[in-house]
Amino acid sequence: MKYIREFFRNDHPFVPFKEFGFIHCLCIAFVLIIMITIYINRNKISALNEKTKKRILKGTAILMLINMIIYNVAPHTFGYFDYKIHLPFQLCFISGYMFMFGILFEKEWILKLTLFLSFIGPIPAILWPDMPSTFDDFNFWKYFISHHIFICASFFSYFALNYRITKKDIIKAFIFTNCLVLIMMPFNHIFNMNYIYSSEIPANILKLYPFLRHFPPFLTIEVTGLVIAGFLYYLISKRNVELDLIESEKLALNKVKKRTTKSRKSSQK
Repeated sequence: MKYIREFFRNDHPFVPFKEFGFIHCLCIAFVLIIMITIYINRNKISALNEKTKKRILKGTAILMLINMIIYNVAPHTFGYFDYKIHLPFQLCFISGYMFMFGILFEKEWILKLTLFLSFIGPIPAILWPDMPSTFDDFNFWKYFISHHIFICASFFSYFALNYRITKKDIIKAFIFTNCLVLIMMPFNHIFNMNYIYSSEIPANILKLYPFLRHFPPFLTIEVTGLVIAGFLYYLISKRNVELDLIESEKLALNKVKKRTTKSRKSSQK
């Protein structure tokens, strides 16, 4: 029990986390390799059996759900709960819950939102995390599942489920994200919190980029989100063209099949 308690509380960090050290770079490389592999094999993923797709996605969603249940229960169980830190109000957690719901209950409109959120939230967290240690700390594993696994699963779902993203979906995602930030800002001010980093930029990021002190946190979040969303839109626009080609090929095949069927029937007569 003592070791389990230490695993969650991490009062004595054993394997320290070093920003852009070996373990951090390994985690970044994991995401890059998985994402590149998914993109290269996007058409194969799209053509997978429906049961296989559902098993992979629902299995991942259940893993993420278990991760968040433990994250919410452990602080109360082991006595280290802090409302300023452990409420699930960070953008990655909110979008993660939405993704789980969208996958488990097959709500495509939610997944269209979370595709953008799964990049806007996790990418900065993956690049600039603030953690005391690694394998000996539950927080590391919670962070890995809710960011690295989440972004890969969301990217996989985009190609697996073949849903089309339009400009309206992008605008909805932009409005939704800004609404979340605007809602959290007064709560952060009243209760001295920093969820979605709308009150201040984390100290570890300011240490790397001190010039950010001169900009409002909201502006930094906005610019970061727009840059990430712009890159994602480029991939989506290319995918929409591919989907148009796939649909036109399917229509052409169906026409050929219908003509073949008609010719067979006429020859039998």
